[in-house]
Amino acid sequence: MNASPQVSVFVPVYNEEAILEANAQALLGYLEQSGLDHEVIIGSNGSTDRTPQLGLGLQQRHPRLRFFHLERRGPGRAFARALEMAAAPCLITLDMDLSVSPAFVGQALELLKDHEVVVGDKRQGREERSWLRVLGSGLYVACARLLLGLPFRDYSIGAKGFRLELARGLPHLVDGHTAYAGNLICAAHFSGCRVAVLPVSCSDRRRSHFNLGHEGLYRLWWLLRLAKNRRRPGYFSVLTSAPDHSAGGGSSR
Repeated sequence: MNASPQVSVFVPVYNEEAILEANAQALLGYLEQSGLDHEVIIGSNGSTDRTPQLGLGLQQRHPRLRFFHLERRGPGRAFARALEMAAAPCLITLDMDLSVSPAFVGQALELLKDHEVVVGDKRQGREERSWLRVLGSGLYVACARLLLGLPFRDYSIGAKGFRLELARGLPHLVDGHTAYAGNLICAAHFSGCRVAVLPVSCSDRRRSHFNLGHEGLYRLWWLLRLAKNRRRPGYFSVLTSAPDHSAGGGSSR
């Protein structure tokens, strides 16, 4: 693998032993056929099944795939680690069930040439999910519009694309759980960055790994936090370098 590929594809996983090997190989096969210079980063967060062992085996067999395991659960923690590891200028996220086609990677990468964020939008495309998950997503979208005036309709962690500089430059908005995608989209919007919306088809009938009630309240708490800090100077500014703690500050734009 080259030192600096075109795109880093990040996939967070939790207890995915049943589909990890087959879907990781399907993703790698698609990316190879697409001709994109890529790397795939798979991050296990709190898995208690054979996911860590299977992931390490995949890493040994596939030079373009890197795998890590975190003891604590939380896809945001895995996303933060992936930001540290990524070698490409663009990071694109997918779910391990490939409920959104890997074709999203090439489409999002093309849009990231002229945008800082790409939002894969199931509501503008087609979604086959349980009514409970559709309802929960709709309520979150409504709250985001009411509290922050955000025009977007999909804030899930899968099927999103970010310029690496932007995502790395907002560490205070990368939480440990599931709010980070919405937080980064919000920051990009309010800081004047260019956000593209890409309709996607999503077929996901699996039972969610999350407690949907807890997740909804947690993400609502983050929306309230964003609304409270919306007019705070620099809150949505992207750091252009790591803070210099010895000098007591850092640079931002």
